[in-house]
Amino acid sequence: MKTMAHTGDFVTAIKRHDHSRLNYTDGITEIAASSAGNARVRWTDFKIVKKQESFSAAVVGCLAPLLSPAARAMDEVEVLYEGGRSSWFEHSYWVALVLGILLLVVALLWALYHYFRQALLDREEVLDSIRERLQEAQAIARVGSWSRDFSTGQTFWSDEARQVLGMEAGATGFHYESLIHPADRERVTEAVASAYVTGGVYHCDHRVRCPNGQEKYVHLAGQVFLGDGYTPVRETATVQDITDTKLAEMAQQRNEHRMQAILDAAPYPILIVELVEEYPVLYANQSAFELFDIDPNTPCDELRSREFWSRREDRTGFFHDLQQQQRLLDQQMLLQVQSGRTFWAALTGNLMDFAGVKAAFISIMDITERKRLQQELERLTITDPLTGVLNRRSFFEFAHKEQRRACRYQQPLVMLLMDIDRLKQCNEHFGNAFGDSVLRRFAEVARDNLREEDVLGRVGGEEFCALLVASPEGGGYLVAERIRRRWMEEVFTYDGQALSFTVSIGVTANIDEREQVEDLMERADAGLNAAKHAGRNCVIVQSGDGRRPHIHSGKP
Repeated sequence: MKTMAHTGDFVTAIKRHDHSRLNYTDGITEIAASSAGNARVRWTDFKIVKKQESFSAAVVGCLAPLLSPAARAMDEVEVLYEGGRSSWFEHSYWVALVLGILLLVVALLWALYHYFRQALLDREEVLDSIRERLQEAQAIARVGSWSRDFSTGQTFWSDEARQVLGMEAGATGFHYESLIHPADRERVTEAVASAYVTGGVYHCDHRVRCPNGQEKYVHLAGQVFLGDGYTPVRETATVQDITDTKLAEMAQQRNEHRMQAILDAAPYPILIVELVEEYPVLYANQSAFELFDIDPNTPCDELRSREFWSRREDRTGFFHDLQQQQRLLDQQMLLQVQSGRTFWAALTGNLMDFAGVKAAFISIMDITERKRLQQELERLTITDPLTGVLNRRSFFEFAHKEQRRACRYQQPLVMLLMDIDRLKQCNEHFGNAFGDSVLRRFAEVARDNLREEDVLGRVGGEEFCALLVASPEGGGYLVAERIRRRWMEEVFTYDGQALSFTVSIGVTANIDEREQVEDLMERADAGLNAAKHAGRNCVIVQSGDGRRPHIHSGKP
């Protein structure tokens, strides 16, 4: 039996087939050497001799063959006391503890394996779900993708891309360039060429000819990735079927062309104006060019709507009301041509969508002549056709308004009632035509001696009435006297005979706010009658306070 001084409290006995015994250190060394050499040591049992009941090293001795690939499942291990007594796994709780730790580690590793495996499966399930949804979205949008590896020359096609391009599922061995319509190939090449040089993105709409003979419109979008040498290494692109959209756009363009042809042939001017801040002109037909005196070679996008309106507030008000009401009819306002000449126009507006832009459709009618006739008709309805001053009805309408204003602001008001002396005899001797000329001239003289705010009207055959606003009784007398004197200076000629006429005038003023126009008219008529009885050619002030009339005669 071999002994080693450095073995400590234990020695190891290894029982071989030849029943030779080695010490502990030699046994471990042989086991290690055998393990390193991938040889198998054939042992029948393995015994540990214990001295002084210390067991820690014995456990190591037991575990050494177990952990070694040279150990066999049927090896026997015994623990021997120094006296030769044997006990199977003496102090076995140490071994149980170690084995328990090993089992715990194995269980933990198994749990971790199961956890990460399940997480991986869940992640794969999520990715599968995302992939399915992406495929559904691509199918709905009719979008497919493809990528090309320039280093290998291989091209990957998604199923959606094959479907967009009209290829069979799983088809390979073709190039995208071969599907491009010959008429569009040069344009597509130009769009993609810059991306191959700079590594950028590209976009292009073009036609493709599918293997089944069908022709489609697609939107091609892609990006080229460059390597270190600025050479293309990879290209990724998407193709979207836009055939329906393109056909709809083409149909809309045809409709727009037809509509433009109709608008160009319309006999009245038409403007289409974009509803933004400056209201730029999107379209104007030939009639509009002629109406506004515009050079027919001027592009529509150079026209400015502000040049068509005479007043800025009319333009902004028209477009504001149109956006609020969506439709306007017969909006009358002043427009102008490029030379600055203004004219009256009636505008009709409707909101519309013009080439995807919110716009206003405006038809214009030149109503300058209609406006003139309307104003003339209005003038005839309120004026005396012979003298041009207000007729009796219109005079009293204006007089009532001025009387109410005078009461509201407590202002004086004076009325003058004037009658041309002996005009009836003039008509009998010289004819009505000569008498009409006398009436016209008197209206001019009276109007020239009144202020712009005063009201003058013909209320009888040869009677005229004037209403002086914001004027006292004395001021009214001065005006009446000025008219009387000025009329005496007028000379008329008939068959070489010089003729002149005089006028009698009654003057009165309001005394309080309770008085009406009829009250003033009654007193002024009384003053006029008094002037007639006083010998004509005079001014009589008929006061409303009961005083006697004051006569101002023009006789020498």
